[in-house]
Amino acid sequence: MYSHRRLAVLIAAIGLLGLAAVTNATPLSPFIDLQEKGLTLTSAGKGLMGWGGSPQNLTVNIGGPVRFALLYWAGRERPCVESSPGSGVCPVVAEPFKDQQITFNGTPINGTIIGTESQPQSGGGPILNIGYFADVTSIVAAAGTGSKSFAFGDGDGASNLWRLDGASLVVAYTNTADPATYRVILWDGLDFAYGADPVPGDTRTCAAAHLDHGINLSARNASLLIVAGDGTSDRPDRIDISNNASLVDTIDGSQGGQWDSNEYPITIPAGVGITSVQPFSEPVDQNPNSLLWEVVALRVQQLDVAAPLCPLRVVQGPPTQVFVNVRDAQTGLASIVVTKSENADTVIPPFTPGTTDVVTATSTKIDQSQRSRVEMVVADLAGNRAVCDPILATLTADNAQEGEQTYSDVPQAENKVTVTNGTPGVKKVEVTANGKKFKLSGIQDGETQTLDISSALHPGDNTVTVKVNGPRGATVNVVIWDGAGEIGQ
Repeated sequence: MYSHRRLAVLIAAIGLLGLAAVTNATPLSPFIDLQEKGLTLTSAGKGLMGWGGSPQNLTVNIGGPVRFALLYWAGRERPCVESSPGSGVCPVVAEPFKDQQITFNGTPINGTIIGTESQPQSGGGPILNIGYFADVTSIVAAAGTGSKSFAFGDGDGASNLWRLDGASLVVAYTNTADPATYRVILWDGLDFAYGADPVPGDTRTCAAAHLDHGINLSARNASLLIVAGDGTSDRPDRIDISNNASLVDTIDGSQGGQWDSNEYPITIPAGVGITSVQPFSEPVDQNPNSLLWEVVALRVQQLDVAAPLCPLRVVQGPPTQVFVNVRDAQTGLASIVVTKSENADTVIPPFTPGTTDVVTATSTKIDQSQRSRVEMVVADLAGNRAVCDPILATLTADNAQEGEQTYSDVPQAENKVTVTNGTPGVKKVEVTANGKKFKLSGIQDGETQTLDISSALHPGDNTVTVKVNGPRGATVNVVIWDGAGEIGQ
């Protein structure tokens, strides 16, 4: 569903010296990229400036099965404990740090630090800006559907930041009544900006987030979520969106206590594959908002949801060759990347991105007596991907009149086993997929037959064993694939 959480600061076990090195901005970076039918995004935020620690509710309307639920909170420590006197460098001196321990619906949680940024100078001393995260999917999913409130509480009242700006809950669920397909992309981190900061550099700017949603051939409605702290309604700011009008003075503490968790409707133009978002603390000469940017998320309908096709044509040879005829008839091909070419020489011809013509990749088996495996990841301009990865092998009946090979890395999509008998050929073929047996008998020399093993396969890697019986030296060529294409001589 989403990538492993990456820490923007080093964990406490590394020691204080390692932590002290983390002083620069931690721009937002990709965390979630999910595409499904009926995928819907909802959120709630609560400003916590001057919070006394009593539980505060985050209320969201959940309209179906929960796909993920993410909790974010951020704040500021002034003055921070500097790594050395006068340095202005504010490390996280130990974990759990201040306000890192919270409760969510009564469950104690130790948040993950996803970003920090030091301000070397301010009227009250150097400041450490810090953002936290927790995956609360199991808690939110257990609550069921409808309007649900979840209490955010202080996990350690004796360890608090100078300011805890606020908290937001971001939830994705499946609306089973909506047949359309949507893509949700979420970036997170902690990027601070104050355009009038006395120290030039990172503290004055936020880096742009480049949301790569892929191209569709028609314009699409979308919604943009921004989670940020420290904004007030009496100070200016601007959010630039690469393909829409800028949002002006919208980070205004709308959730109270200088916290914003705002959704904005936007339109993705036809033929545009990336939407870049960047907040600015400007105009500088008007005491602009200081910005504690933690989350940006985009939900957009995907009109092209069909993955590229990659039917095969296998020529038994020798040498055995696989011709992969790759095509995407809607937005066109973006890339063909060979990720495996075991015992095979694989050639991808040049092509122009966006082409809807067939691009034929050729893979030639090197050692005819050994298994070969080719894997290609094919993407179209809309971001849809297909994996083309046939397994090819030659089995020979040995001195015991049997030959056998086992493959433990067979994807669920590769649910056909095609055997082309040699001359002389084997008499029987037995395929065992995850313990379930399938048999071919009476196969003639030179004959091709296919077994469908889909009923025995599950998501992820599967174990498939092919066993043959026949006269000594009899051979058979085996292809484990998805069945899209043809097997020929």
